[in-house]
Order: sequence, then structure tokens, then C-alpha cells
Amino acid sequence: MLLTPKKLLLCSAAFLASLSAFAQHPDEVAAVRQKLQQERQEALTANTSPAAKASRLLDLGAWQQAKQVLQAAEPDQEAKLVQARLAILQNEFERAEKLVQEVLQKSPQEREALLLQSKLQVQAWELEKAKATAKHLLRKNPKDEAAALAVGRALMLQKKYDEALGWAKKVQVWNPENAQAYLLESDVHFWNQKPELAEQPLINSLTLDPFNADARFSYGYAIWRRVDATQLDAMAAQWELALALNPLHYVTHWHWGNGHTNLTYADYAQPEDEEVRKALASADKLLSENKLREALAEIQMVQQKYKASVLPAMLRGSAYYMAFDMERVARLDSAQAIFQRILDKKEHYGPAHNALAAVIKQKQLTYLHNYDSLHQVVEQTVIKDPKNFARVFPDAAYYPGKEVQQMVWSQLYESIVYFPFLSKQDEKFVIPPLHVDLTIAMGSPYFRQATTFDNRQWMDIRGVGSGAAGIEYVVRGSYLERNVVLHEYVHLFHQSVFTDAEKREVRRLYNQAMAENRTLDYYSANNEHEYLAQTYPAYFEPVKVHPLNHKSINTTADLKAKDPELYTFLDGLVKRQQAYLAGDKQAMASNWAQVYLNLAEQAQRQKDLKKATVYLDSALVWDAAYQPAILAYAGVKQEQQEYQAAREWLDRAIKVNPDYAPVYVAEANLYEAMKRSGKLKATDAMMRQVALYQKAAALENDLLTRASINERFREFYADYGMVPEAIAVAETYAANAPTISTYLRDSRDEALAYANWLKGTTRATDEAAQELKKLVALKPQRYELRKQYADVLAAQGKSKAAIETLEEAQRILAAAGVPRADFMVRMADYHLQLGNKDAARAAAQPLLDGKAKLAVAEQHLLVPVLAALGEADKAKATLKQLPKPQTVVEQAQQLAAKGRMQEAKGQAGSAIRTYERSLLLYPYQLDIRQRLVQLLQQKKRRQDAQNVQEAGEHLTQSN
Repeated sequence: MLLTPKKLLLCSAAFLASLSAFAQHPDEVAAVRQKLQQERQEALTANTSPAAKASRLLDLGAWQQAKQVLQAAEPDQEAKLVQARLAILQNEFERAEKLVQEVLQKSPQEREALLLQSKLQVQAWELEKAKATAKHLLRKNPKDEAAALAVGRALMLQKKYDEALGWAKKVQVWNPENAQAYLLESDVHFWNQKPELAEQPLINSLTLDPFNADARFSYGYAIWRRVDATQLDAMAAQWELALALNPLHYVTHWHWGNGHTNLTYADYAQPEDEEVRKALASADKLLSENKLREALAEIQMVQQKYKASVLPAMLRGSAYYMAFDMERVARLDSAQAIFQRILDKKEHYGPAHNALAAVIKQKQLTYLHNYDSLHQVVEQTVIKDPKNFARVFPDAAYYPGKEVQQMVWSQLYESIVYFPFLSKQDEKFVIPPLHVDLTIAMGSPYFRQATTFDNRQWMDIRGVGSGAAGIEYVVRGSYLERNVVLHEYVHLFHQSVFTDAEKREVRRLYNQAMAENRTLDYYSANNEHEYLAQTYPAYFEPVKVHPLNHKSINTTADLKAKDPELYTFLDGLVKRQQAYLAGDKQAMASNWAQVYLNLAEQAQRQKDLKKATVYLDSALVWDAAYQPAILAYAGVKQEQQEYQAAREWLDRAIKVNPDYAPVYVAEANLYEAMKRSGKLKATDAMMRQVALYQKAAALENDLLTRASINERFREFYADYGMVPEAIAVAETYAANAPTISTYLRDSRDEALAYANWLKGTTRATDEAAQELKKLVALKPQRYELRKQYADVLAAQGKSKAAIETLEEAQRILAAAGVPRADFMVRMADYHLQLGNKDAARAAAQPLLDGKAKLAVAEQHLLVPVLAALGEADKAKATLKQLPKPQTVVEQAQQLAAKGRMQEAKGQAGSAIRTYERSLLLYPYQLDIRQRLVQLLQQKKRRQDAQNVQEAGEHLTQSN
């Protein structure tokens, strides 16, 4: 875990004290910006040579002024080297190399030229040459700091972390004020998966040199790694400064364009967006037909009509980016200029940041020393199964020619085996161009409203495990960079095709690797899905180049050395894939069983039990002992109310493996269904289920499944109105929960939130709201969490705060086109508590108009809102249409809704009797108890009111 800002400030106090009084802590961004402007003015007016002046201006990010100075300078060696520096910054590497070589031809030992040559050799991914060049300088001067750091950086890229760190430390000894030495130390710690050691040297570096774009990016990244949404503005401030110092800073643009942002989709959305997209559809079609000129003309017409929109420009820039037949330099320069203009117009617009990063990377790729041979590999790639490839990757054909399809195929290796498994389920993998976000590509508004496990905004992310990777990733992966296409494709077959046993084995290996510190990088350490997706490509790839950052450089040798047991698992997996491809269909029989189980579950959700049965029969033909399919058969029979048949299927599952915990969860479900249909007494059902949940929890050794069992167990108790027991189950889990993965940390937080939601809605307490407030601050776009927080605030009499927390989230949801009905009804109710009927009606209007609809489980909440708004007939009709309650809590909720309707109509006596009946069924209703007390007091029944109040207090105290 990273150090807190407070601790870091304390740690750096002694270091800062030794520096000039003008030194600024990196967090003091405003002061640094002011200093930057001052330094730029001083550099422009300094009485130095043109080359020295231009060099200083480049240090300060004043590129245009540097260019102007250089244009007036004599083309001597000093000026050529500054021009080469500028060319490198602008990704013009061939030009930079030409300038450097011109200097070296005249002065072969010129230090600055050799340092630039080493830098260019790194860019070409010739790391041994880069080290040799730097070591040549060290032979001349064994304490050449820049040369020593060049050696250290090349060693870091070769993953020789101890050696790299040694060079950084050596330079710090030579010169304690060398900012680059501390930056290298910090980078090595990040790359070596020791982020807790990285921040302090980074602070040291920026305190010594506040104008280093690489260090500014890294410090913003370190802030993001704290996974605290409240610090995203601080991250953004650092990255703004990084781009002020280097407008084409690749990793800053990439991160800002891939979900690392302090903005939400509400900051992007414009009222005319969908209209503009429709107007651009014909131009987009022209692009897919390789009619670039006609498409650009049509885009220009749309831009003239919608001058404020950035969407036409995004399509225009995207068109140039993917015009692979066009002259490369011209098209990439055009695309770069367009995306830069978009960012000038719409600050920190993620798609433009990502697109600019994509352009920069395409410029960088061509300088790789083996670019031509890699390009030839793509051109010679043959798609051996075009039919199934087209089914799984249908929109690869959107891109003109065959190159994109060849790029995709060449990155999949043996995983092509999963094509028929995926196409059977109608699973597809899309390749969105730069102007298309995941919501459009995947046909889901989810991506404009949600965040990832580490607080990245899905709206800007360019790849997802349900089946997508942006075109820019297809390009990069073809030239030995991180294979994101395969990474995301692994997620797809992991979720959709892996058997239960395979998934459990991946989780076991992941947990073991975490316990033994053997994960390949920090990203694979997040959870078992990233663990597999990061390492499956590594099994096939012996060489990786130019990592985006320290999650992008895994190779076969790394996998074998660091996680040999996972390598063995992957080797066995790939051998089964190869056997299947060679014609042995039984090699993956259980995977087919899982596929048919997936289809059966889909049919069951659609209430087509006949189709579900057919699919389950097919699953069991492939693997007669596949327990998940056997349990699903029991579930179908249960839904058909054939309880004896369901029991027989459960017995069959137990015979396969009596220690398989999900069997007993399924058995508990069977008893609950029998109780609800009147085939089993409630007390018997409850006692049997308690024993079964306890047995399942004791048997289960898979941590994620155990978390799921706990969730089911606590919800079971809550359904039976057993609040203390539900709280105890949740709190026991939260107190001892494993937190190895992001999923398990989420499970821990969900248990904690559930316990506090129950506490806060059943008793008077400030603590529950405070706990939920902390969780919401850390995860502001976890909407169920916000709902729990709002429920508690309202129950504690803080209706205004409850409205505010829901409104904040609803703003994002509305921008994404999916405002939540459950938020609407709550906000309306809370406004009513504050006596504001107009605001309540406005909040509930989509529900009143039928444009939004509540889930069945929450429709009772609409009854009191309708009644209070004077919609008595609608309230009565809604109450009448509520489904038959299946639990005591549902019975109590419906009675509570009826009581509130009666109260709104002025029928106090009836409301009192209804509230009493509701509390008799489920006494843990804080709001209903409070309402009953108020009504009794209004009726002058003070003793009864006191008795009701004391009963509630006694109830919570006894817990």
C-alpha cells in the first residue's frame, strides 16, 4: 500500500530542509506553475547562445519559442543537437538520428550527441547498443552522471532492477542534487512492483527539478495508484503540468484517455450528441468502403452544421489514423493536429487524449529496429479459419483491406480454438475505431456510467473482457507491444468457456502466487482474471518492446522464472487446445458442457424451461458428471415445481462429489422454493437452510465462492426478518475477509456496507452513515452503495443529504441515458419528507409518465409517493398490482406502503392499525416505527407511543 500524503510530507521534511528556500513540494502545483512562467520569461530574455536558450525553453515546455530561436540560429553542432532533442520530443526520430549523425561524423566523441544516440537506440529497442554507447562515455569519465543514468534506464527496461537501482544510487552519491537519479530510483521501484518505495524518491526528484514531465506524470500516476476517488483532482493537476512541459507526452495522453480521469460522462455529454452521431453515420459508412475523400467532405458538412460539437473532428482524425494506404507521415500529422485542436476546444476530453496517444505511438513504432520484418509478418499472415473468425470478429471487416484482420489473427495463437465455443453463444469481439466508445461498440450504456475496480472511468477505456479492444491496440500488438487483443480475448473465453474446475484452478494459482509474491506485474496482481489475461499472452511471446508502463512487458522467460506452476497449467491448457484443433473433440468436452450450461441458464432467465432442458441434456452428453450442469437441472425442475425430481438431481450431484459446496446452496434454494409453494413449513425451511449454508461455508475452500455463499446467507436471514443474524453474518465475514484480490476487497466492502445499511435502516445510529460515507467517497460510482447510503441518511432523518448523494450520481446516469428509477422514487419520497411536493413530482415524473419503471421488488415504494402527490387512484392500483409477498419482510413492506397511503389520505386510525401489523411481522422498520409513534402522539395516545418507542429501543439494544 502506498504511503499516505501526510506520511510522505513527514518523510520528505528533512530532504526539503536541505534545499533552497525556493524549493516547492510537488503538491504545490499553483506555485510551480507560477515559477514555470517566470522561468520561461527569464529564458527568453537570457543573454545566452541561441542553442542554449532553445535548450532551456525545451526544458520548460516552450516548444514554439524554442523553434523560433533555432530558426534564427547558426546551424552549428550545438544547434543541431538541440534540434535533435526537439525532433525526439516530436517523435521525428529519423530526423533526430540524421542530425545526431551529422554531429558525430565531425566530432565522434561529442558527449551530448552520444547521449542522444543512446536515447535513440532505446527508442529503436536496441538496448544493448544503448548501454554500450553510454558505457563508452563512462570510460572517458567514470562519473558521467547522464551516461550512468542512461545505463541504469536501459537495465531497468531489461528488467535487471537491482543493477538499475545500483546505478541510480551511485549517481545520488556522486551528486545528491541530481533529480534524474531519484526519478530513476522511483521508476525502478514502480517497475519492480514496489510502489510503496517509489513515491519518496519521486518527491525528491520533483523538489530538485519541478519541470520534468516524466516525473510529473509519475507523481500523478502514484496519486492514482492510491485508489481514492477524492484524490483524482490532485492527479489531474500533476498531469496538466506534465502536458504543459511536454504537449506530446505519450504516457500522460494514454492514461488520461484510458479512464484515469477526474471527469465523468456528464462532463462530456452534449444535448445534440446523438443527433450529430446520426448525421455522421453515412460518412462512417464511406470510410468502411475506403472512400476517404468523400467521407471527409461529408464530415466537414456535418461540422459546419454542428460547430460546437467535437464529434465530427473525432471522426475526421480517426479517418486519417486508420487510412493505412495513405502516406504515413501526412496522415498522422493531420490526425495529430486534429486531436490537439479538439483538446484545445474540449479540455481533457478522454477520446482525444487516447487518439493523440495512438497517433504518437504509430509514429514511434516505425522507428523500431525490426519494424520492417514485423510488418512483413503481418502481410504474410494467413487466416486459416475465415468463417469462424468472421463470426467472432465481425467488425474487423469494417477496416478497408485485410491488414487489420491479419493483425488480429496473428495475435491469437492457439486461442483460436475457442471460436466455435464463442460463436455457439453468439459471443462477438469488436474492434472499435478511435471515434467509437465502448457504449456504442458494445451496445451498452453501462460503460458511460460505471468505473472499474481501480477507479478508472469505463467511458474512456478502450478494451473490455466482454469482447472489445480498440484499433490502436491491434496495431501495437502487431509490433511486439502489449497484446491487448489477446488480453481481452482471454477474459472473454475465461468467462464464457472455461469450466468451473478451470476457473477454480486459476483462482487457486492466483491466490498462491499472491501469497508467495510471484505475480508477473501489479496488474496481474489485481485479481484472477487479470492474472490469467496478463500471463496467457506471455506463454507465447518471448519478446516484448516499449512497454506502456510496468504492466506491459511480460515474456515467456518471465512466466517460467516467476510462476512455474502457472506455466505448467498454461502448458497443459495449450496442449488440450492443440489436441482439439488437431481433431480430438473430447479434449475439451467439459468446455462444451459449460457452453451448453451457459445457454441453458440464458433460456431459464427467459422462462423458456423447455429449451433450457434441451441445452442441459446436451451439456450432460458432453460430460455426464459435470456438476454445475447437474445442479442447473435441479434448478429447472425446482422452477417447474417438480421437487422430487429436483431432489434426485441434487442426489446425483452429491454422488459425483459430496464435498462440492454449491450443492448445498442449491439444496437450500430447493427448500426455500418448497416453503414458498406451501410444501414445507417456514420454520422447517429456515432451520434446514441455516444448516445447509453453514455446511457450504465450511466445505468451500474457494475464496470467491465462499464470499458468494456469505452473501446468500446474510440475505437469507434478512429475508426472514432476522436482522441481528444477518448483521452478524456480514460483520463476521468483513472482519475476517481475505483481501487478496480486487474482487475479494469488494466482497469485504459489500459485506461491511450491507451490515451498516441494515443497522442504519433499523435503528438510530450515526455510525452506519459515517461508514457508508467513507465507502461512497472511495467508490463514488458504485450505485448500489449510494442507494444504501441514501436509505440510511433518510432513515436517520437526513433527507436533504440523501437527495444530494443520489442527485450527484443521477447526473452521471442521466448523461449516459440511463437514469435509475429506484433513485427517482427515493428522491421523490425524500422531497416529500421535506415538504417539497413540486420537487417530489419533478423527481417522480418519469415514473408517473411510465417512461421509467421500478423493479418488482421496489414497486411498493411508489405507493406512498403517489398517495402523497394526490394520485390516490394510481396509488391504490399500484398497491393492488403488487405481487404476492413471498417473505415476511415483503409482507411487512406492502403493509407499510398501504399504511403510508392511508396516512397520506388522512386515515390516521387505519394507518396506525396497518403500521402495527407491519411491525408485528417485521419489527426492524425504523421509519415505520417513527411514523407510528408520531401518529399515536397526534391521537394523544402518549403511553402507546412511548411503548412503541421503547419496544424499538429494546429491540436494538438486545442485538
